[in-house]
Amino acid sequence: MIRNVKILWIFYLKLLIPAILFSLLMNTQLGFTVGNFGLCFLLFLPALHFLIYELRLKDEYYFYANFGFSRLFLWISTAVLSLIINMSCQFYE
Repeated sequence: MIRNVKILWIFYLKLLIPAILFSLLMNTQLGFTVGNFGLCFLLFLPALHFLIYELRLKDEYYFYANFGFSRLFLWISTAVLSLIINMSCQFYE
């Protein structure tokens, strides 16, 4: 269980840092609100997942597959995470 969390942390660390930074940068252009940040995060997290893991680091899916995480699971978890953060930001506003 702990090992799976560590593996997912490695996966999302490459996505979360740029997604948060790009969302903050875009949010400054749109007028800084929590709702705008959630919307930007909703757009940037899946886009960065595609750019990083589908175009740049294609072979890293084999690493995660060896630990039991399929490509479909990683995509669904990315979509769910971005939706949860977006909804919590919209609810907070």
